[in-house]
Amino acid sequence: MDSTLYKDIKVSRGFTYHYYYSPAAAGKPTLLLVHGFPSCSYDWRRQVAHFRPQGYGLVIPDLLGAGETAKPEDPDAFRLALIAQDLVDVLDAEGLTKVVGIGHDWGSGVMSRLADLHEDRFHAFAWISLAYWPPSREPMDVDALIAHMRATTGNERFGYWKFYSKPDAYLICEKNIDSMLQLSYAINPQIWLEWVTPVGKIEEWLEGNHQPGIPEWLPQEEYLVTREKLSKSGLKSAANYYTAQVQNKNMQDDEKIPERTIAVEKPALFIATTKDTICTPLMGKPIMEKHIPHAKIVDLDAGHWPQLETTNKFNQELEKWIESLRI
Repeated sequence: MDSTLYKDIKVSRGFTYHYYYSPAAAGKPTLLLVHGFPSCSYDWRRQVAHFRPQGYGLVIPDLLGAGETAKPEDPDAFRLALIAQDLVDVLDAEGLTKVVGIGHDWGSGVMSRLADLHEDRFHAFAWISLAYWPPSREPMDVDALIAHMRATTGNERFGYWKFYSKPDAYLICEKNIDSMLQLSYAINPQIWLEWVTPVGKIEEWLEGNHQPGIPEWLPQEEYLVTREKLSKSGLKSAANYYTAQVQNKNMQDDEKIPERTIAVEKPALFIATTKDTICTPLMGKPIMEKHIPHAKIVDLDAGHWPQLETTNKFNQELEKWIESLRI
């Protein structure tokens, strides 16, 4: 990604956001691409390579806590509704009244609040791997949630939330950065069922400094860039996405969002990743069918990172959907 196309802006609540911006050619929409954890805007490099030459506009921020964006340490700063407003401030700075929103992982959570609170600023919304995330109406007890998942599915599913919400989790990750990255961008998605979802297993993996290697879809050169960016930014701030959720920081905003039979009226897309062992289609599709029943659902034979694992197919499906919007 061309470093000369990055900009910095101070949003209304005082944080500096670093973001990639390439303006749209005449007749083309602008895409807002929002990454997840433990990533930064670099996650979307192959989408830049595909969409920019065709004239699509691109706004790709480093989210709060990631890349070269501000890194507050107060979990309250990571309320999704506040981050959604930060991104609206970025759009305002570029004079963009409407864009197509595309979110992945925690970026899908942010995209959900953008849909709930700022739907008028979007032509359409796409959720990748993680489906639309409805506002929380009741406080979450992470231990009760883990126990429920263990009882109903045989897998604790959210064990990694307990780890990343620990005050010292970032130290273990940064000390064993290659081990952490090779678990996040795993050779085999099934590894997560053994080493990510059960309580205590991420710590065991990292403290053992397991390094099984990198997948075929992540060339060494790209892996090293990813490693450099994460080493530079650290994880102390970004881990607060988990801390804020576990501490129910989002409740104060979520309870103000009106309940609607159809959560999002605008066109929507959900790219379900069939090999994803955390954001599973089994969990995501019913949510989309309940809250956004008109959404188009596409299955991709990929793990958690379809924009990297099946780049060509991912770009084709995304482009086909965007073209169908006739913006």
